[in-house]
Amino acid sequence: MNKTLADLKRDIVGKKLILKEVSGIPKNEERTCIKLQGDSFVFLKGDTQSKSYCQIPKATLVEYDGETIKTFRPALRELTEEEKKVMDNVPRDEEQERVDALSDGYVMGRKREMYYKEAGFNYLFGIKKEKGKRLTHADKRPMIEDDNIKGDLELVYAFA
Repeated sequence: MNKTLADLKRDIVGKKLILKEVSGIPKNEERTCIKLQGDSFVFLKGDTQSKSYCQIPKATLVEYDGETIKTFRPALRELTEEEKKVMDNVPRDEEQERVDALSDGYVMGRKREMYYKEAGFNYLFGIKKEKGKRLTHADKRPMIEDDNIKGDLELVYAFA
């Protein structure tokens, strides 16, 4: 039965877990969750008692069934038609870009930043994540890293 991230946060503190897999590489490492700290689980590693931190991803990127915890990376997806349209209509001014390049200015950058913000697609500016989305370039083409869609499996833990 699938449980929520809130269930996981309640269940994990004080429990021993086995780190089974990291990005497809098998592991067999014991850890004990000693506390939640901000957006992370804090673990003590079984053999060294050194601390390690596991950032808690967005709930859509976690699967928890009471026995196993799986975390996923955000998926990379193609731009939607609406996102493509917004990017196609970004302000361009070759003369201002030339002036910016020669004077270490940022006028066009500010214009583009305001354009994306006013259009409601600030994440297309590519500087920061917004609404769980961020523009990135994979295979030399624009893609959206989207926290709302599960990508590759990242970590697998099992309760000991």
